[in-house]
Amino acid sequence: MSKKRTIYSALPIVAAAYGEKLGVKVAIGNDTAYTDGKTIVVPNIPDDYPNMDAVWGYLAHEAAHVRFTDFGVHRRKGLHAELSNILEDCRIERAMMDLFPGTGQTLNEVARYMAQAGHYAHVTDDEAPASILTGFCLYWLQTKAVGQSVLHPYLDSATAVIGRVFPQGVVVRLNALLRKAVNTKSTAEVVSLTDEIIKMIEEEKEKEAQKSQNGQGNQNQQNAGGEQPQSNLGGSGQDQNQSTGGNGGDQQGQDQKQEGAGGQSDPKGQGDQGSSNADGSTQAGQQSAGGDNGTSKQDAAKLLQQVLNAGAGDLRGDAHDALKAELNQVAQEQGNSSYTTVRTASDTQNNPAAGKSLIGDVKSTTSKIRTQLYGLVQASQRVAHRNQRSGKRVDARKLHRVVTGDTRVFLKPEAKKRPNTAVHILVDMSSSMAYKAANGKERQDIAREASLAISMALEAIPGVNPAVTFFGGNRNQPVFSVVKHGDTVQNRAGRFGFKATGGTPMAEAMWYAAFELTKTREERKMLIVVTDGQPQSAPACRSVIDLCERSDVEVIGIGVETTAVSGLFQKNIVIDDAAALQRTLFKLMERSLTAFAA
Repeated sequence: MSKKRTIYSALPIVAAAYGEKLGVKVAIGNDTAYTDGKTIVVPNIPDDYPNMDAVWGYLAHEAAHVRFTDFGVHRRKGLHAELSNILEDCRIERAMMDLFPGTGQTLNEVARYMAQAGHYAHVTDDEAPASILTGFCLYWLQTKAVGQSVLHPYLDSATAVIGRVFPQGVVVRLNALLRKAVNTKSTAEVVSLTDEIIKMIEEEKEKEAQKSQNGQGNQNQQNAGGEQPQSNLGGSGQDQNQSTGGNGGDQQGQDQKQEGAGGQSDPKGQGDQGSSNADGSTQAGQQSAGGDNGTSKQDAAKLLQQVLNAGAGDLRGDAHDALKAELNQVAQEQGNSSYTTVRTASDTQNNPAAGKSLIGDVKSTTSKIRTQLYGLVQASQRVAHRNQRSGKRVDARKLHRVVTGDTRVFLKPEAKKRPNTAVHILVDMSSSMAYKAANGKERQDIAREASLAISMALEAIPGVNPAVTFFGGNRNQPVFSVVKHGDTVQNRAGRFGFKATGGTPMAEAMWYAAFELTKTREERKMLIVVTDGQPQSAPACRSVIDLCERSDVEVIGIGVETTAVSGLFQKNIVIDDAAALQRTLFKLMERSLTAFAA
């Protein structure tokens, strides 16, 4: 079976790693991708899905929203909402790339995929005017501000179309405003800039309407059939655009030509485009600044009013919504329903007094276990010797080989490896663990004493990195960290006092433990699950166990007065009395650690 589908590439593990790195909460949903402003939900895409870059790109984009977007800032519907979303996407992606430079490549890859999948579409003349304008804004910002070079062809086509369809004054001023978007620092600033863009469109509409009222349109209508009047009209339009240079119009026009955004500084060229509308160009093209039959001034005002009045059907929509819909469909058709969210474990309450008492209870046992395990490991790590053809020390027992031509009679000392093992102990703390064992103690007391004694003994052995996690509680919080990998166990003893409660969320706990193990540096990894009952989801448990085993993570189930573990774990131990738990854990570690070092 392919090594690709291992615990290291499984969606819950990688999603959790992304969430931890990017500082956001990530959950695995059934078949719906969404963000509520606090948590990013990723649908249960199978981990052999060939377009996982799209999943990680979606996650990076939504993580940027969670970290940097102020969802409390009001945005109006229609054009205002779409423009502000485009500007905000640019701002948050730039902020994410500044904070985590590696996300730049991820965002570029998802842009590449979205283009290939058709989620990005070229801007064309036959679109609604508002769609043309927002499409130009999108590709200008994603290309020039975010650096997604794969979208350059989309910007080129959008630049050409907006130059043909919109008055030059709009194009020049829009370019200048988009440059300001690069420096926005908050969602509020984005909304304010959106207001500026809409105000600019309103102003340009009034200018175009005023030109018509001043009789320029009538003059053009009198000369409707000739080329020369259209040229004169274009010149007049150019003068008007230059007259707006109180805001730097001339310089903006130069910048526009340099960047190709205006591309249509020749008004006559716009007029020629308008003439060509008879050959199949659409109404949007007819409403261009150089318009048909001299009606351009009046049409330009109407066109800009259409932009301002744009409804949902006149706008392009968010390409990321199309990506989410695609991921949802994949999850519905191919999703792994056994996947579950890798939870963030809650710290159990620290009770130093209880911890001190518990250490006193297990001190003698811990010392004995530590001495035995350490001695066994040391014995298995004793210096061995192998024979070779040269050296300083002769093995007298092998001298007889010389007569046969075998000169491998010299001894070479060879030290064996130390354990180099990360051990994660998962302890069931469901409500049934409050039942009494044969020795009169509650199972939970036996479990916490056994896990504390073993973990304290293990951390004293060089090369062994223990951790202890409890699971139980409720659906919202099923996993509780007692000792993390790298912690000093004795310093965490006060957190072993967790009281048994709730169900048996074993799968959630195993995903968490597996994730924690992937972060350890030890070569060998062990996951030990102690439970007295059936898990809440056996298929989910089998999924994570299978992935762990194929990833060379040794998984062992210890059933306390239950045989349920035999149906889940290939390696399992069943004990008839909870009182035997400590001895069982010792025997398990004895066999495991010495076998590794042998």
